[in-house]
Amino acid sequence: KHTIKRYAVLILLCYLVFVVIDFSIHTTSAQEITEGISEKIIRLHVLANSDDEADQVLKLKVKDEVVKRFGNVFASAKDKVDAEELIKENFDNIREVALEVIEEEGYDYDVHVYLADSMFPTKVYKDLTFPAGMYEALRIDIGAAEGKNWWCVMYPPLCFVDQTYSVVPDDSKIQLEKLLTTKEYESLYTEPSTKITFRFKLV
Repeated sequence: KHTIKRYAVLILLCYLVFVVIDFSIHTTSAQEITEGISEKIIRLHVLANSDDEADQVLKLKVKDEVVKRFGNVFASAKDKVDAEELIKENFDNIREVALEVIEEEGYDYDVHVYLADSMFPTKVYKDLTFPAGMYEALRIDIGAAEGKNWWCVMYPPLCFVDQTYSVVPDDSKIQLEKLLTTKEYESLYTEPSTKITFRFKLV
């Protein structure tokens, strides 16, 4: 009986080891895919002065004008490094455009423009899902930058996504497919889920 119990405990321990190993492998794989995606794209992150309704409306107007003026400029980049250089070269120009909008709307907020790593939540378009994680972003801080933020993918250009249907243009998808590995690109079409499935390899 003692021998049978020992074998039973040993088998159970083997099951648990395989579960942990299998779960670890799949978790690492998902993490690697997320990191691979984040390493190849640049987000746009606009922070409003405050959560006041007028400040939030102003934030969107600044975003619209920046995307309109510079979206195609950054879209011409050959890769992320090239996009970073284009953004850095246009820091002053981006700030001037933002200040123009702010002044036209009757405010005197200052603006800070820079590149920084930020944590982003999961972003779902109609057919693509970008996983939550740390991403490099073109940051535009308006005034105190204490209000709700707005974000999109600046490179490759997904800020021009159809606002009505949230559909990503085909040319942006093509650019994404070229930038990412096959697994990374295919993962964007996977619906986000927090469900964890445990599988016993031994069984």
